[in-house]
Amino acid sequence: MIIIFYFLVGVGAIVFQSTVSEYFNIWLGVRPDVMVLIVVYLGLQRSQETGLIGGFILGLFQDVLSGGLLGANALSKGLIGHATGSLRRNVSGREALFHALLVFFATIFDSILSVTLMFVFLPDVPIHPQYWVDAGKTTLLNTFLAPLLVGLLVGAEERIFPAAAGTPYPERS
Repeated sequence: MIIIFYFLVGVGAIVFQSTVSEYFNIWLGVRPDVMVLIVVYLGLQRSQETGLIGGFILGLFQDVLSGGLLGANALSKGLIGHATGSLRRNVSGREALFHALLVFFATIFDSILSVTLMFVFLPDVPIHPQYWVDAGKTTLLNTFLAPLLVGLLVGAEERIFPAAAGTPYPERS
């Protein structure tokens, strides 16, 4: 049952990334990277493996839908999921500031890794200076949205699956 929930979260992220995020682009001039937010959520809620696999699959879908370098987002999102999953046992992931900082660094890592992979695999394609401005705006927008989205998903998961979220069912006598 929990797998269906995560599948629906992933499908919702793909739909949001491809449709609703255009409204952010119209209003703010930048689109959020919802996949980074979902991958951080998966890594924090489950484990390294779940973050890695979920990040890889979501990144691969993002690569296919964006038409860019195939595998770049899969690699970066998989590494972000694995890294956030490894932080899971060392910290309590309930603080909004922690979510914001984690997404801040994850978005910066994603932007830098994307440019590095472009330099390695497509050296003839120039990186426009506006890319860095847009990457900074995306980082700030993701940082702002992280506590809201992660808190919303954690709350939904706790209501739907109380035992899976760490709240055990009451003892029967």
